[in-house]
Amino acid sequence: MNALWIAFSTLTLLPMPSSNPSPVELKRSVLFFPLVGGLFGGLFMLIHRFPLSTDLQTILILLLWVGLSGAFHLDGLGDCLDGFFGGKDPQDRQRIMKTADLGTYGMTGIALTLIFKAVLLIHLLGQYNIQYWLLAIPIAARWAVCLSCFISRPPEGNQGLGSFVMGSPLPVFLAGSLLAVAGCFVLQKYAVGLFIIAAVISVAVSRLSQKRIGGLTGDGLGATIELTETALLFYACLNTMRLPL
Repeated sequence: MNALWIAFSTLTLLPMPSSNPSPVELKRSVLFFPLVGGLFGGLFMLIHRFPLSTDLQTILILLLWVGLSGAFHLDGLGDCLDGFFGGKDPQDRQRIMKTADLGTYGMTGIALTLIFKAVLLIHLLGQYNIQYWLLAIPIAARWAVCLSCFISRPPEGNQGLGSFVMGSPLPVFLAGSLLAVAGCFVLQKYAVGLFIIAAVISVAVSRLSQKRIGGLTGDGLGATIELTETALLFYACLNTMRLPL
């Protein structure tokens, strides 16, 4: 149970019951990441049932999306953009990523991500029978992080929280994958595309991070979630849009 609470406290603002989790518990918590996505998705579905216009529903969902996660993932995306494209070498890029200041790359990336999500949500919420997409997208995005933790290693000497979940064992990845498949099964044939896109982004971010800073960090995991969610919203819109006859 401690690993479950660690997963929720790592990816959300919910408090952690244990202040000193062991390395084993941290790695084991990865299998519950899709379950955290299920919490987000369930709340999105609930908001979608409110008798409100699509733009108001979009605002509420975005506020919840950012607020419940504490904007951790957006912060990770901004740090990665500043570091990957602003530093001279791996050490300099890691230094930039650790600073509290937000640079031009990071600020632009965060702004564009929120704009893309807002526009895509407005379009998606205007379609019929999209409640299962709202559930599956955050689940698949956090499964992408399960994959990242399985295939990636942290940069040498990195002691951030993200470094302790890297290199998660195969049983943890498989258990997390089963949870994700169970949560996304409601989309039936569309679930395959969902996982393919999530896997492609996970591998791409992991390889880029390996090339730029020598490994993947917690910031990279946050960036993976944000980029995957945005891409999956676009995928959902393509599959739900009503084309004129």
